Amino acid sequence: MPRIIIMNAGTAQMSGSDLVAAQLSLAGNSVYRSAWFAQEGDLIVSPLSIPTDLLSYVGATLNFDASSLSLLVPGGGREAPILNDYALLSNSMVEQINRHIRQKSSWSMYPCYSSEGVARLASVLGIQQTGDEFALQRGPDLLNRKSHFRQLATSVALPLPNGSITTNSNELFRAVNSLRHETGRVIVKLDNGAGGVGNVILSSNEDGPLPGARETRQIAWPSFDPDVLWSEMTTASCKTLVVESYHLARTLFYLEYEIERDGSITFINSGNIRLRRSTDRSERALIWTGLELPSDLGNEQWLTAQAHAYRFVSLVRNLGYRGPINIDAIFANDGRLLFNEANGRWGGGSVLHSIAVRLLGFDYSGSYVISSVRNVRSSSLRTAHERFAKEGFLFDGTRKQGVIPLAVDEDAGTVECLVIAYDRAAAGDLKQRLLILV
Repeated sequence: MPRIIIMNAGTAQMSGSDLVAAQLSLAGNSVYRSAWFAQEGDLIVSPLSIPTDLLSYVGATLNFDASSLSLLVPGGGREAPILNDYALLSNSMVEQINRHIRQKSSWSMYPCYSSEGVARLASVLGIQQTGDEFALQRGPDLLNRKSHFRQLATSVALPLPNGSITTNSNELFRAVNSLRHETGRVIVKLDNGAGGVGNVILSSNEDGPLPGARETRQIAWPSFDPDVLWSEMTTASCKTLVVESYHLARTLFYLEYEIERDGSITFINSGNIRLRRSTDRSERALIWTGLELPSDLGNEQWLTAQAHAYRFVSLVRNLGYRGPINIDAIFANDGRLLFNEANGRWGGGSVLHSIAVRLLGFDYSGSYVISSVRNVRSSSLRTAHERFAKEGFLFDGTRKQGVIPLAVDEDAGTVECLVIAYDRAAAGDLKQRLLILV
């Protein structure tokens, strides 16, 4: 059955309406990597034009005819990196989609985020899907707020860092002051931020950048001014901050599930989250370098994390949500399992998993390690492809290993790549070879 792929990452329902430049850039780049979800005959609704050479390369790599794909970009050429509900439901866009899907009898929706607009579009197009009633009432918004995550997670006894939800500067001061004694570090999160961009870590130690935040600040607690932080972090559309004790992590990982239309829960994948410090000493945040699937959790850690996460996903299923859900967690240095947040949408590892299944089979995690590598220097996808072929590590469909360039960030002059290897050592070797390319 062909799908309508809706690339609505970074919308207000997911990230708030006050996006900073880093979030807009991330949303824009996610469009190109999400092209790898495409299958024969799909219709892609995207906020940006997707280069024909990228779609052709996707088809050639995944063994389908890319000319069977169709692409619709709303806005009459006035492209922006965000596909919001207003653009999706415009008369012009609805008519274009409707005209296209009349050519075939059966279609399904495949959105990044199940927004109210996606549900309304499905209704207008006559595509019936379980879970749309929940989306019409903006239910999925519950799964993309830090405060709602704490509320829902507490109801199923998910292990969380100590914390509280604050709605004014007085509450912020009280929360920070009470939590700072536990570890000497506190993280303050904007309720609807994404990618750590809305988070700040306050520390009494001389820490460098730490995971999970745009900035780590050393602070003298008696002089902490909650009014300054409150005005700095909150936005016109979001006046809620979540404050939690911050724990140093031994392992950062995620778990992804799919809640199927019939209500069954399918485990999709898990992976480690990799970060590194910048060579620029003035940089206040760690650099996200990619993901590695499957996660390297030990059996006991894995079973413990799965048991807790499944309770949360079951609760979400019972609320009425259908679609992908990702849960982030850590094993702290003291061995404690702590969950950080959940998101009801495609995750960073979703497209990596999709590619791996199509190239290697559903059981790939038992025989392969899949890694994404960001910030590989290259001016274009074509240049990266040619260079990898010359160096001898372009993905080989016969040997089932190698490197696939996924998407280019033209502004940064870098490419995100997918590494497929038989073990972690081989994956690490390929990653190092990529990162030293000039």
